[in-house]
Amino acid sequence: MRTLALILPLLLAASVGDAVAAKAAPIDGTWSGGGYVKPTDGKRERVRCRVTYRRQTSKVYSVSAVCASASTQIRQTGEVLKVSSTRYVGDLFNSEYNIAGRVRIRVRGRSQSVSFSSSAGRGSMTLRKR
Repeated sequence: MRTLALILPLLLAASVGDAVAAKAAPIDGTWSGGGYVKPTDGKRERVRCRVTYRRQTSKVYSVSAVCASASTQIRQTGEVLKVSSTRYVGDLFNSEYNIAGRVRIRVRGRSQSVSFSSSAGRGSMTLRKR
């Protein structure tokens, strides 16, 4: 469970997807969906997440995420930077386990692909705008 908790922040750290800039939904707001996490020392596990982005500046958004698997629930926070009209990159932190990770996001319409990684593991998910 601890290992899963360590990599969930990374899962949220990356979103990947192909989109035309004009068709991408604004990232701010609440998104939800699922995917998987793969601890470096464990088995792949399915996860569901609810992620909220709030605009801080024209290119920086705060992130607050709650994720759950069959074995645990994890909360993480962080920031992402808009690097193109459809791509964001940033860092997340889980204060309960003192674990940081990198996230990449790609927005396609009202959907986003997220990938994440840290020293504790990696994962990916697909989120939809609520």
